Amino acid sequence: MSTDKRTAKDAERLPPLNALRHFEAVARLGSFAAAASDLHVTHWAVGKQIRSLEDWFGVPLFERRSRGVVLTDEGAALLNDVNGAFARLSSSVTRLRHESMPRRITGVVRVNALASFALCWLIPRLASFQTRYPDIEVRLSTASRKLRYVGDAFDIGVRSGPEEAAGLVSMPLMPDLRLPACSPAVLLNHPIRTVADLRHHTLLHSMSTRTAWSDWLREAGAPGLRGVRHLDFDHVFLQLGAAAEGLGVTLASLPLIEREIATGRLVCPISGPIWRGPDYTLVVNAERADDGAVMAFKKWITAAAQHPAAPAQRERARQLRPAAPPAKRARRKA
Repeated sequence: MSTDKRTAKDAERLPPLNALRHFEAVARLGSFAAAASDLHVTHWAVGKQIRSLEDWFGVPLFERRSRGVVLTDEGAALLNDVNGAFARLSSSVTRLRHESMPRRITGVVRVNALASFALCWLIPRLASFQTRYPDIEVRLSTASRKLRYVGDAFDIGVRSGPEEAAGLVSMPLMPDLRLPACSPAVLLNHPIRTVADLRHHTLLHSMSTRTAWSDWLREAGAPGLRGVRHLDFDHVFLQLGAAAEGLGVTLASLPLIEREIATGRLVCPISGPIWRGPDYTLVVNAERADDGAVMAFKKWITAAAQHPAAPAQRERARQLRPAAPPAKRARRKA
């Protein structure tokens, strides 16, 4: 109630806003006729608005002359305040319109991403992009080769590590943090509580990450450890799928297994060490960098990547880690 009363009192202290608009046009153009043309009204309507404003203030705002009008001292002071108020209002309107613009951006953005990144990270998020930018068509393709060999058949690419070449602009997207991950079922017979326990399990590999296990084991202080078996797959997404189906333990990129961790299909049985691979990198075709659709996609994917689930995943991993079987209580001697 008090807020409504203050608003009403403030409104009573304001002059007619439409009259201020007419006043600004007359002051800017120097005549009633020019202001009438600018505002698409009659000369008489402009004169009426100015008279109502002068009556409201109780002072003349213009000196009428044969070839137009000039501001009085009071009019000049008012114009200074009116211009400032209109400028602030214009800035606010521009900002609000800009914030609502995403739904109006149209066009096509060609995205070329690593197959595993596209399948495991990007596609699950694309619905949110389409909701925000319904008039932008995303054309998604996958490749593992360097984008400089793709030519101009892409606007934005996602790669592992930076790409430096003419016509390409690279920037880090998010870190590639990796931990051992497996199906909870794998741990039923052989729990993994330490790195050494991995020797009882099948280790899963992919062609593009063939050295990842050896790198991680070296950092974990067990460079010579070998699993019971080793299974190799062409693609990372096959490797991750095999892990979810219980075929063994994979060294997983945490951003790629967010859904599986959240649903419990995969767990990270040990919390470290966390090994960092080459960062996921956003690569933009410089010739298309200023396109509205490309800029919108870049803004969206960058924002999405700034909320990585790595910390949440580690917490979720701890929550989902199978508890050690309770120790048997010693029987009390009779």
